[in-house]
Amino acid sequence: MWDEKPKQALKWMQKAVPLMLQLDISPTPYNYGIWYEYVSNRNKALNQLVDETLRKLGNIPSFLSRDLFHEFVLPNEFHQNNKNQKSVEQVANQLEMSSIKMGDNLSDLNAVISKSRTALKHSDSPHQLNKVIAYLDRGSRKALEASQKFQSDLLTAQKDIQQLKLELETLKKSLDIDPLTKLENKTALERHLYEHLPEAEDDISLLILDIDFLGRINKDYGQRAGTSLIRYVAALLETLQLEQSHIARLEGGTFGIMLYKSTSEEAHNHAEHLRHEISQQKIRHKQSKETIPQVTVSIGVATLVGKESIESLFTRATTQLKRAKQQGKNCFCFL
Repeated sequence: MWDEKPKQALKWMQKAVPLMLQLDISPTPYNYGIWYEYVSNRNKALNQLVDETLRKLGNIPSFLSRDLFHEFVLPNEFHQNNKNQKSVEQVANQLEMSSIKMGDNLSDLNAVISKSRTALKHSDSPHQLNKVIAYLDRGSRKALEASQKFQSDLLTAQKDIQQLKLELETLKKSLDIDPLTKLENKTALERHLYEHLPEAEDDISLLILDIDFLGRINKDYGQRAGTSLIRYVAALLETLQLEQSHIARLEGGTFGIMLYKSTSEEAHNHAEHLRHEISQQKIRHKQSKETIPQVTVSIGVATLVGKESIESLFTRATTQLKRAKQQGKNCFCFL
């Protein structure tokens, strides 16, 4: 809904509004968004819920409309930004008024047609026929003007939505990026996992990598040295990144790497490759020029199994990371 081109948006609206009128759906902001998304037929879960609700209740209660809108139509980022949410409500309210007016004008046109049919049955002169034709002409012109006004309102709303989309993209970037390393953060990584989950066939792996002895480095060389090391490892991970993967900084010196369309063996090989490459780095303290003792990492690896949840995948990868630490660090463990 949020990135449609004006012509496409108009196409969906031309399908949504008549369907709402046919089913006697109130033209509220929430219903507008739901039925716009419904006629696009791209969200099977939403369509299934709407169909089941209509079968059972014959309509969609207002409280359910709001829940469906927020769950299936409104992007998550809007929930976290009150300004954007108010803007969406404003656009939806404007469209609600336009929808109501459009519906009223369509009802008026139906009344004109009905009256004209009645008049035609009793018309027995050219003069009376001309009056009926003129009456129909006025009614159709009024409906046409209303339709054109409605389309104009839709295009105006679409421009507003495009502006909101630009603001949303900026907001998403700020929400998804770790300010220290400029990598994505845990929220973004979880989103990638959920996006790939429906099509996954045991080909998603999660690597959780943690810098060994980071606390000791902070103590011996200062907090700034530890921060610089985190940035250094982040940059190195980017240079070693596989094509079908996502990297994120989770917290402190801990990073998460998602591999998709990869076998568990490929995930193990990549973990070993990362461990080896990082252990070979020669890093000097910026101020003292002293070489920091060998920097190593421990890695926990977990590959998605069956219908496993993302939470479970994270838990298993974290458990394997702890095992790697317990086994002396500078290694990776998997299950």
